[in-house]
Amino acid sequence: MHPAVGLLIQVVVAIHIALPLGTWLLLAGRRNESTRLWFLSIAFYSLSICAIALRPLGPEYLSTILAWTGACASWLMMIEALRRELGSKPKPASALIVPVAIWVLVLHGLHETGNMNPNGVLVYSCTFIGLNLVLSALVWQLRRIHHSKSLMLMQVAFAIHAGAYLNRLYQYALTGKTDYLNVFSFSWVSNLVTLSSILAMVLICFGYWGFCLERTSSETTNAQQGQRQAEAESETMRNLVKERDQLLMLNARVSSLSSLSSFSAMLVHDISQPLQALELGLYDLQNQITPSPEPNQLQPRIDNLMLLSGKASDMVSSLRRLMIRGQDQMDAVNLLASIETVFPILHGAAQQRGIALRLSCQLPSGSCVQANEVMLQRIVFNLVANAMDALSDTPPSGQDEPTIHIELFPRQRDGKDGVVLQIRDNGPGWPAALLQPLPGPVVSSKAQGSGLGLLLTQNMVRLWGGQTTMENAPANRGAIVALWLVPTDKTSPPT
Repeated sequence: MHPAVGLLIQVVVAIHIALPLGTWLLLAGRRNESTRLWFLSIAFYSLSICAIALRPLGPEYLSTILAWTGACASWLMMIEALRRELGSKPKPASALIVPVAIWVLVLHGLHETGNMNPNGVLVYSCTFIGLNLVLSALVWQLRRIHHSKSLMLMQVAFAIHAGAYLNRLYQYALTGKTDYLNVFSFSWVSNLVTLSSILAMVLICFGYWGFCLERTSSETTNAQQGQRQAEAESETMRNLVKERDQLLMLNARVSSLSSLSSFSAMLVHDISQPLQALELGLYDLQNQITPSPEPNQLQPRIDNLMLLSGKASDMVSSLRRLMIRGQDQMDAVNLLASIETVFPILHGAAQQRGIALRLSCQLPSGSCVQANEVMLQRIVFNLVANAMDALSDTPPSGQDEPTIHIELFPRQRDGKDGVVLQIRDNGPGWPAALLQPLPGPVVSSKAQGSGLGLLLTQNMVRLWGGQTTMENAPANRGAIVALWLVPTDKTSPPT
């Protein structure tokens, strides 16, 4: 044997021993049924090429029939591995055994009849051209799914492998030289087949490894994106649960208030009768007073009681109308007259607590705003009561007298005319949390408060087309609530 031939055999054997080992190492961490089947196909093919390379040193049967059978089996295993990569249902072992058995019978028949060269080589070449075409088609389908550049490398490798065999068939058909069919003839055709087979197998191994690496990287990226999306959805769900809990709390409180509506109707009915009786009794008492030249000391008190009784009756009647018509019913309300109606009651409560209550008005006589009179009076009651509670809990520092101012004045906002109902005191001021936009029903300046008063005030004024603002006076000199109301063209005569 020529030393060059021996060197060539050693190179071919070394390369085809390194290929399966390198494939197994490169697929570490990415081994599954498809990659293991691919490794077996590379191992079978390498053993077959090694057997062919050792033909001068071994029996012909080993270097032809067994070698070509291993090569055919390896290509069939590649096809099955790519099918599984495409998600196809795995074929049973018989789907591989039967074609290989038929292939062995064909080769055995050719060997027994002495037709291995040229007929056996021609069959072998045609078979591998067909297998390469099938593998190229499967890789093309796989590229449509994964868009991997490594798969393009595999397509090039199969094209090189099939091209070398096509060239062998073409040259043999053109010249009829059997040397082109023998790899040990060292003709340019046989040398091209040998080099193309080695190059194609190297490209196939690296192409498949690159495909597995890109697929793993893509799966990792998708998993990370899925995890981030799951975390975002989890955070969204937590926020939804939190909002649901807040809505449930609000619903429970509003439901508890709504359940009092029937009781409120009975209360209005029961209060109206004593007030009417009180008013009639006061009239009767007034008629029984004996006229005297001296000033009657009871008369002013009786007049005051009659005034308060009449105003209480008006309020009860208004409350009854409110229940029937609904709180969203709006009218043109004389703001000053509406406040003056409830001012004596508030003034009396303030006096009992040692608080000065003052009312000032800078509005034109008979000015009206868009509101519901009963709800407006309830809002004033609530805001003044809050101010009284704050002044009682924390009196003003120094010698200042606890004072609450109810002020009515016109003012423009955003280029539009408006009327402001402002209530300010010289108490401790609003807590910092309440100076933010009212977020929900749980905000209150009182330890036992539900926050519904502020929430209802804001919503009701907004329903009237106005706006509620809250702020502290400069240098922490008290709290200020301003109700910006919409004026109406209608005016009422002064009372």
